[in-house]
Amino acid sequence: MPPVKEYKIESISEAPPTSLDIKQTAELKQFLEEQGLYESVAESSLREEVLGTLDNLVKDWVKKVGRAAELADSFVSDSNAKIFTFGSYRLGVHGPGADIDTLCVGPRHVSRETEFFGLEPHCLQAMLLELPGVTQLQAVKDSYVPVIKFQLHGISIDLLYAQLQLPIVPEDLDVRAQSTLRNCDEQSVRALNGCRVTDTILAEVGASQISDFRIALKAMKLWAERRGVYSNVTGFLGGVNWAILVAYICRLYPRGVASTIMLRFFKIYCNWRWPTPIVLQQIDHQNPMGMKQWDPRLDYRDQSHLMPIITPAYPCMNSSYNVSDSTLKIMMDEFMRGVAICDDFLSRSGKVSWARLFEEDSFFQQFKNYLQIEVVAADEQQFRAWEGWVHSRLRQLVRRLETSVGVRPWPKPIKSPGHGPQSYSTLYYMGLKKRSTQMTATTLSRASNNSVNLNGPVNEFRHLVMSWDDWQEGMDVVVRHMKQKDLPPFVFTDGQEGPTASAAASEASTAADALEQTAETPVEGQKRKRAEDQAAALVGIKKPNTTPEPEVVRGPSASPRQAESMDHDAYSAAPSGMCAELHVDTLGGAPQVSVGSLLPSVSICNPAS
Repeated sequence: MPPVKEYKIESISEAPPTSLDIKQTAELKQFLEEQGLYESVAESSLREEVLGTLDNLVKDWVKKVGRAAELADSFVSDSNAKIFTFGSYRLGVHGPGADIDTLCVGPRHVSRETEFFGLEPHCLQAMLLELPGVTQLQAVKDSYVPVIKFQLHGISIDLLYAQLQLPIVPEDLDVRAQSTLRNCDEQSVRALNGCRVTDTILAEVGASQISDFRIALKAMKLWAERRGVYSNVTGFLGGVNWAILVAYICRLYPRGVASTIMLRFFKIYCNWRWPTPIVLQQIDHQNPMGMKQWDPRLDYRDQSHLMPIITPAYPCMNSSYNVSDSTLKIMMDEFMRGVAICDDFLSRSGKVSWARLFEEDSFFQQFKNYLQIEVVAADEQQFRAWEGWVHSRLRQLVRRLETSVGVRPWPKPIKSPGHGPQSYSTLYYMGLKKRSTQMTATTLSRASNNSVNLNGPVNEFRHLVMSWDDWQEGMDVVVRHMKQKDLPPFVFTDGQEGPTASAAASEASTAADALEQTAETPVEGQKRKRAEDQAAALVGIKKPNTTPEPEVVRGPSASPRQAESMDHDAYSAAPSGMCAELHVDTLGGAPQVSVGSLLPSVSICNPAS
């Protein structure tokens, strides 16, 4: 076995902040305040009241469970449960309207399956339903970490449960202690690690730098959200990932203020040699409790991780395993953009225009072709569950598509205003473009057929989402190909040009290209033709077929259970009108990709029999 690698953190600079650093930090905080990232005193007080109500409720709950089990009165009176917070609220970087990630820790006689979930009078789920002020309650039992989601007096709560192997939960319980994990089931360990990781991050930063850490993390989360790279489930990075990355910069610059952390962040990670992991605290390879940890020496799956960001609490895991080739490249491009802007700041004697760094990404103006994924359900409760499931599977569609084309997922859901406030549907988009990689044997084979068929990846995605155990009639997903000029106007934010203006610009560019081509000399024309013929002969490319594709007619539907029993080949053998064809043309010997008839309208929910 290869030797254990030590990932030591050595500070780059311990110089104190300059007056300019302090001035830039004040300007950054003012900018964040202007963006509305700080909640009011009234909302902050309401959150504390809500957490107090929840803590009292879980204490009553474990006593109620004890009485239902006819335990001794003295034992019931001593029974206890505690509420802990983690995530953005615990880190102190939440904003107005943000949810609160909470953990309920209970004793060994209180089960997740029969007491946390359930509609019996002694179950916490039932007690929450009866609690005044609770709305939109949703029990998600089959997620990676089971959770009850609800709103209490307008504050969104995600409530997890950890069942400790203790007869009584002490009021002064230290969740960071490894002994807390002893003999816990896997789901309880995952739930506990939310709190343990958050508390360890705060401890690693240190009290003297906490304020600047929070300002910098707030800023980075805003930046990532506006640049379209804030979403763990889509293959980018989520809250804990950004927190670890910012904390790591704090360790490199232990006296750095928020502006220093921000400006150095892009420089460090733009030049980071992935997949070298980000390790905030050394991994305990002694593994005292024998739990599974991130260790590429022992697990080949860990070797395949592209951007490992390791959680700093035992058992250490890669918090960014969802990152794919496509999303990693997108994030690295965004880091490079950040470096360019920050270098420009420094070249202007420290004059910083923070608004420029935080400009919204122009996703809907960057591609000529898009996939639109519409998620539809019959009612509100059904929609919340179905939309969450499909959203969590979108990264699988990205992984399947990126083997054939360049794909850029946009993580933000968009609601169509045309559907009205009571419509239970939402839209996701992915930008498509030709791959920039060199031609391999596979791509040569595809080029020889003059198209790349995306019907297979889409049908595999259909099979994946349709296999959901909780699928119900009325749940549907529709995937459509859309040209940039055909995008609905509501996807464009204020200040961005809509599809009409973009189409006009595209037509103008096409006309200019045509004029430029007509201006070439006969000799240049002969050279260009020879180069095209040589390239076409090399890969066996024929001229694109200009025959219009037939309209898609949806066949009879099949239930999810029927769909599961179908042979996988049935999902690949779709009518030609459902094919996603990327025509490969050659211009001057360089393969160019133009999208042909790409998924005019494909219903994923009920596959054709």
